[in-house]
Order: sequence, then C-alpha cells, then structure tokens
Amino acid sequence: MSTSPPPQLPGRVRTARTVSYAVAVITLLMAAISLQAGFGDEEALRELEMTAGPVIALGVIFLVYAAAGFALAARFAKGGAGVRIGGLVWGTAGIVLGFGTGMLGLLVLAASATVVVLLVMKDSQVWFSRAQK
Repeated sequence: MSTSPPPQLPGRVRTARTVSYAVAVITLLMAAISLQAGFGDEEALRELEMTAGPVIALGVIFLVYAAAGFALAARFAKGGAGVRIGGLVWGTAGIVLGFGTGMLGLLVLAASATVVVLLVMKDSQVWFSRAQK
C-alpha cells in the first residue's frame, strides 16, 4: 500500500507561524529589558518613574507571552482546532499587550494583528480543522 504524502502547510499558516516566532522573539527582548531594569537599573526606573515591582511583573508577563508564542507556533504544522483558537487568543492578547509599551510594543501590536488576520482566513481554518493523523 502506498501512502499519500502529508499535506503541505498553507502559505498563510506558514506566514502566521513565522510572524508568531518573530513576535515571540521581540517579546522575549522586551522581557529581558524589563527584567534588567527591574532588577537593578535604577536610572531606567527613574526615567520610567516607576518602582521595580511593576516593571518586573511586566517582564514576567512578557516572558510568559513569549513562551506561549513559541509553543503555539511550533504546533502550527500539526494543526488542530485548539492550536488555531490558541493562536487567535494569543494574537489578540498581543494586540492588547502592544498598547502603551513603546515602539517595540507597536511592532508587537501590528504583527499580532497580522497573525490574527492570517489565522481567520479560510485556508487556515481548513488546515487546522483537517483530520489529524
């Protein structure tokens, strides 16, 4: 018996995965900056007019968001409705997270909106709802 080759990842899903990885990397950078400022950069805290606690909390939020992005993007190739829904929720959270977090935040906002748009499209829906092997 011959088996058919596995279905190929659609271009829009591949693009959504690439953009998701990029957003996760940018957010990881934001986490590093926040955590560095919170754990000892007194000058940065004075410029932000904040105490260390909120800056560290924001760094942890960025870190968790980045980890979730890496995990979801890695699962795009396998598919599954839960992965798509998770990607949509993750992208929407990125849009919210991008507000008020500077220039890198605006980049996260725009890229997260792109991920949401790509995952909503019909070929993405078909990819994530196909029968799993």
